[in-house]
Amino acid sequence: MMTFDQDRGEQLRLAGMGLAADNAKESLAVARKVATVIAKRRKDRTVTADDVGRVLKDYYGLDSLGPAAGSLFKTGDWEWTGQFRKSKRVTNHSRLLRVWRYIGD
Repeated sequence: MMTFDQDRGEQLRLAGMGLAADNAKESLAVARKVATVIAKRRKDRTVTADDVGRVLKDYYGLDSLGPAAGSLFKTGDWEWTGQFRKSKRVTNHSRLLRVWRYIGD
């Protein structure tokens, strides 16, 4: 295997996300519904993974989606706004999160 191969890296990333999403179907479905509700309540219809994570923890007892979190906004209902926000989750060490806009119904 080559050490530097962007196309192969992308293939492996997508395969891993698909596997993680399959393994967490129910939790991911709940998280997507939560994301949609949050976005629809906001004038700008935007949301981050932290917004969803806070609700999942407070109301569903889910601490994390694990690797499936990378698939949260991978549907046709979302577009990236081009913006980032620092994560407030302590374990994320202020990592930059994408801000997503709901463009569904």
